[in-house]
Amino acid sequence: MDLYGGINMTCLWSTRTTIEVPDELLARAKVHVAVEGITLRQFFIEAVRHGLDSEPKKVRREPPSVGNAQGTPIHALSREQIDEAMFG
Repeated sequence: MDLYGGINMTCLWSTRTTIEVPDELLARAKVHVAVEGITLRQFFIEAVRHGLDSEPKKVRREPPSVGNAQGTPIHALSREQIDEAMFG
């Protein structure tokens, strides 16, 4: 048992706030929570937590190319060469 009698102290404090949610989105959220059997509060907390915990998606782009006088692109490095140089 910890100092606070086993109570998770992070759950004791919260802040009330007001946010504007489009009517259509709120209606969909209400249907979802009714089906799932959870509260709207639980739903929004989980949605925000999921949004904050998820890793941003990395977009892989083509490596830059270097052109010659005729305008034909010459690729300086391949994707594999760049990955090897960066990540080993």
